[in-house]
Amino acid sequence: MTTIQLDNLSFSYKGKPDIIKDLTLNIPSNSFSLLIGQTGCGKSTLLKLIAGLYPKYAGISSGKINLNGLKQAMMFQNPSEQFTMATPRDEIIFALENLDVDQKHYEKRLNFAIEFAHIEKLLDKKIVNLSGGEKQRVALATLVAMDIDLFLLDEPFASVDPEARHYLINKLSELKKMGKTIIISDHVLDDYEQLCDQVYAFDHQTVNRLTDEKKRELFAKNQAIDLSDLHFKLPNKDGATVFELQDTRISLDRLLLKQDNLKLYQGTSTLITGKNGIGKTSLFKALTKIIPYDGHIFYQGQELMKLKAKKYLFHVAQIFQNADDQFLTVTVQDELNLSKKHRHPYYSDEKIDQLLKELKLNDHLDQVVYSLSGGQKKKLQILLMLISQQEILLFDEPLAGLDHQSVKQVLSLMKESKEKLHRTFLIISHQISDLADLCDYHLNFSNLKLHYSEVPYES
Repeated sequence: MTTIQLDNLSFSYKGKPDIIKDLTLNIPSNSFSLLIGQTGCGKSTLLKLIAGLYPKYAGISSGKINLNGLKQAMMFQNPSEQFTMATPRDEIIFALENLDVDQKHYEKRLNFAIEFAHIEKLLDKKIVNLSGGEKQRVALATLVAMDIDLFLLDEPFASVDPEARHYLINKLSELKKMGKTIIISDHVLDDYEQLCDQVYAFDHQTVNRLTDEKKRELFAKNQAIDLSDLHFKLPNKDGATVFELQDTRISLDRLLLKQDNLKLYQGTSTLITGKNGIGKTSLFKALTKIIPYDGHIFYQGQELMKLKAKKYLFHVAQIFQNADDQFLTVTVQDELNLSKKHRHPYYSDEKIDQLLKELKLNDHLDQVVYSLSGGQKKKLQILLMLISQQEILLFDEPLAGLDHQSVKQVLSLMKESKEKLHRTFLIISHQISDLADLCDYHLNFSNLKLHYSEVPYES
């Protein structure tokens, strides 16, 4: 059997300790491999080395990687980083043109990729208007159209709703049956037990394949919580409101929201769920004056569109789905210094230093923020926003890309901030079981409307 051979592989960023050291590993081809490990351990780095992106574009490496002729491509944790064209159709066509695919095979590959990732309705939409989950599906479709041998997938389903995740993971198993090789990193282990052939775990700068017994133990610990056991309370309609929607319409390339009346309550945490692309992030963008709306949105009794943005945004802040969109400076320390200028008094220098240690970010202060791992970026992003003085925070997928321990740390910080500072949280997430204890209420987004629901998901 052909294998992907890593021989005494080491990698580091200039002046930094090795992230990977003397790694020797053989990964079987025509197989499905799952790569696991804590946030920041080096999973993305290893995938980029196998993809040939490192050390070409960053870092220093030694040792050898032999793909034995396999054609490879990588899907990034943030798919926006790999798009160059305006629409999904143009993106796939651009990739095929770069490979000099002739017209005879061109249409066949395009149609197969569209059907595989189920993106028929997305083809001619602007990529910038797609949800995070929709972008991930487009990125996967592009790789499928390229007809590569080796798929390197870095947290590819971090922003995908559960139904779509289950569908796409099972589609990946079809690729394996077609002779493709898949190496995928993920923190959420649902749906993998019956599909992956082997599991590789990062441990102290190296990677080890789990024995069959350890693999069984891993998945046994990951028994998913039955969402039917989760129930949310319904709000007291007499409670103080922070937002009220009346005859509200939000549209981008189509109508997303048609809300007759909805109240969002002050000093509470509300979880918002719904399928990818339904309009959850667009709602947040309307609430933070990024995109316009029709009808009425009232903030504490005042019409939102009449409020001056600068003054209003001292009270309301959005935590973006993509952490890179939040950063304004170069290093971690620069970002902290900027946030400290407009911080809540609760977050003293001593308190911030304590939190940096808890999040394992204290040794990265002089690091360029964009060179952090996806999970490290997410932890830094949330810390920066919790430090801020705004009393209303809109979190868009705050747990995406975080390992189990990091999820616990972030939820602890959010809970402390809510309780100590009496903040209002609106939270978009597909990780319902993790957020159930933090959230008071649940809003289901479906059929152009938001409505309070006691159960996690409704059709």
